Amino acid sequence: MLMTAIARFRSAARRPADRSRGQVLVIFALFLVVLFGAAALTIDYGTWLKARRDYQNVADPAALAGSVFLTRPTNLAERILARRAAWEEVNRQLGLGLSIGDLNGLDNASTPVAGELIGTTGYRVWVASPPIEAAAAYPGAQTSATSRTVFVRIERDNPAFLSRTLGFGDRRIDAWATAGVFPNRWALVTLREQGQAPENVGEDINLAGTTTLLEVVNGDVGGNWNMKLNAGSELWVRGTEDDSAVYLIEWQSCGNSCWSSGQVNSGDTAGVTKDPQQLPGVIPDPDYPLPPALTPPPNGPSIDGVSVPVGDDGDGPGGNAPGKIEVKSGGPDAAPGGTTTPGDVLTCSAGSPRIGPGYYTEISVANGKCLILDPTMRHTSVVASIPDVATPVPSTQLPGIFYVNGSIDVATDAMIIGNGVTVIMRPGSSNQLLVSGGGVVDLNRTSGILGTSQRLGAWTSLGASPYAFIAGLEQWQYTSSLESDDRNMGMALYVIKRIQYNAGAAADDNSDVIKINAAGGLGWRGITYAPHDNVTLAGQPGHDGIGQLVSWTFKFAGNAKVTQTYEGPEDGTPFLIEPYTGQ
Repeated sequence: MLMTAIARFRSAARRPADRSRGQVLVIFALFLVVLFGAAALTIDYGTWLKARRDYQNVADPAALAGSVFLTRPTNLAERILARRAAWEEVNRQLGLGLSIGDLNGLDNASTPVAGELIGTTGYRVWVASPPIEAAAAYPGAQTSATSRTVFVRIERDNPAFLSRTLGFGDRRIDAWATAGVFPNRWALVTLREQGQAPENVGEDINLAGTTTLLEVVNGDVGGNWNMKLNAGSELWVRGTEDDSAVYLIEWQSCGNSCWSSGQVNSGDTAGVTKDPQQLPGVIPDPDYPLPPALTPPPNGPSIDGVSVPVGDDGDGPGGNAPGKIEVKSGGPDAAPGGTTTPGDVLTCSAGSPRIGPGYYTEISVANGKCLILDPTMRHTSVVASIPDVATPVPSTQLPGIFYVNGSIDVATDAMIIGNGVTVIMRPGSSNQLLVSGGGVVDLNRTSGILGTSQRLGAWTSLGASPYAFIAGLEQWQYTSSLESDDRNMGMALYVIKRIQYNAGAAADDNSDVIKINAAGGLGWRGITYAPHDNVTLAGQPGHDGIGQLVSWTFKFAGNAKVTQTYEGPEDGTPFLIEPYTGQ
């Protein structure tokens, strides 16, 4: 009896444990289902993410490949080339097997809203330039009919694998990209960024007059911070296809006090406004090369120990102190020649004094007088009482290069002209290039007086000299061989950066070198490279043909029209515009 009781007790004690083991099996089965579902979703979702990345890696280079063809003026032929390049890249990377005939049919027009279903591949592809034909299939912001962009979208239904057991079906995966090559024709660039000196909000580009009109032709305007247009002033930006524009990094920091709608326009058609666009990144300093210094004649001067070409053997022509040029307008040593003003247009007398390339500490031209910068000949006099004896610039000295380690002062109705020359200035005291009312500096576009057509500056943006020394003649001669490449824009005025003339110095934030007073004028062809200079111009219709102006900040304080025509290349680096964060 006792043994039976013990056996029953043990059997009863084991029953709860047996039941617990059954519950664990049920819970394990439930968790196994959940775990399988999570794994299925994770694996399938991972494959979808990879597919999207793969499609994006096709769309991005395809858009970039097409965008390089959209130079200005953008016409139908260029858009066909852009779409063709994009289609070829999509075809190559996805292995679509499209023939030349297929591509010929696809590139003639932008892909419509439904997309192009490629055979039995399952891929639906959009290639559009401009993107407006894609309608709802295009989720970006380049919705203008003149947008110089290429849009590429790739879409395909990707199968579900393990997640299909949970009732999930195939998932449609897509990726898209938009690329362009603008902006790239910089006619006016200001390099100062927010937080850099001087701290004037909204005044990187400043039209300060009340009736100021700055007209930029065939070029873009760009700034690394902001812009301010006084009431009544206007900025006209126009090109062959009316697609030049204004681009700014930050363009809302001063709100409505910056400008109002309509102040930036095409200048061609009333009511056609061009609100500034935001740049995707900082405009870099073009970092144009400084012409190298050559060994000067004996006992010549130097800049911080670096030898530079010397003008007139270091002696000022006609009794001036070494390195100092003073063109006088009265007295026994008054300069010969002078300026005349037919029809209110200043012209220079061919008999005016000349100076040759080299090193100068001060140049001043008195009222009504003219000074000619001769690119290949050195001279001995700038006054009437001393005969001038011109001699060729030797092979050891750069032709057309005028270093000025001091000031240039052009008085009322005075002129400095030169053709095929580059004026290089070292920042020092403020307003080193000071042009008074009615004065004009006219470089590299003067004809008639110098007996030549327009020439490149003595140093180009590609770092080459357009002059060659001719053995036998023992003389420098201008060669037009560089003119065939429009990337060679002559350097007209070059403001040296501190780190270029003092290796131990920190880069300067800003300087004040170029100041053109009211009624003074600049009229040169080529580049004004003043990367750390606060350029100030004060109205005169003679400001024209400047080509490209690179400055720290730019202020136009006058009440007149200034026309600046960009003559440089359309070269530009294509970049992806979309999608960006938030799209």
